[in-house]
Order: sequence, then structure tokens, then C-alpha cells
Amino acid sequence: MRDEPKAPEPVAVEQRVDAPAENVSSYIGDFRNAKEWMVGVEGIEKLSEDSYRLMLESPVGRLTPEARVLEHGNGLIRWSYLTTIEGGGEVTVLPEDGGASCLVTYTGDFRLKNKALMRAARFVGIERFARRNAERSLTRLKQLMEARRYG
Repeated sequence: MRDEPKAPEPVAVEQRVDAPAENVSSYIGDFRNAKEWMVGVEGIEKLSEDSYRLMLESPVGRLTPEARVLEHGNGLIRWSYLTTIEGGGEVTVLPEDGGASCLVTYTGDFRLKNKALMRAARFVGIERFARRNAERSLTRLKQLMEARRYG
């Protein structure tokens, strides 16, 4: 019996943002904004009230999973992938400094449903790719939110 490809470790990163938590939370709460701040998201198509098709660049080529927003509000957006990818992600926004700034945390857990593709993805470093993109995404979110605050 062949070994199942090992699932990547979950990714968890955080970033302090010098912008009000409610502004950041409202921005990330609109899943369509992910294209602006999430590195690797090349496009988003709204399919229904809470479902979207994402166009993602990955080390193994373009992926087009569907995702459903499971929870949204109170500084949290959480989603699950329905096709192509197993797992999901969430972003939490916690106010700091009396609400003048916030701590944004992204966690993601995923694996490709196609086992051969998952093996290829692991071979080319999908875990490092995912962590780097998560870190770059929160840096981009920080820049966007802080530019809106001071711009």
C-alpha cells in the first residue's frame, strides 16, 4: 500500500497593524478584497452569498478552488475549501491600544485533494511557499490599512 502524502503543517502568522480593528475587520470581512491583500490570489468570483471561486497561483500551477465563508463578524472571517483543496483558513482581528491598532492573525490548513499533485507540491516546497505567502499577505494588508489611515 502506498503511503499517503503527508499533509502540510498548518500555517499561522500574525502582524500588528496601526489601524483601527473595525476598519481592518470590515475590509477583510469582504472576501472579494482578498485579491488585493492575499499574495497568490489572482482573482475571485462570487458564486453565491457565501461561496466564491478563487484563482490561486501555486508552485504546481493555477488552482481554482471554491470556498465557502463559514463565519464572518466580530473580527473574524473563517472559510472552508469545497473543491480542489481540503482545509480552510481564518483571519482574526483583535483590537490593541484602545482600538487605535490591532493584531491580525492568519491561520490556514490545506492539502490538495489530488494526491499526486500534493506529492508534487510537497516536492517543490508548498509549505515554505504557503508560509512565505501568508507572511507577505499580512505585510501587504498592514501597508494597505496603514496607507488608508494616513493617506
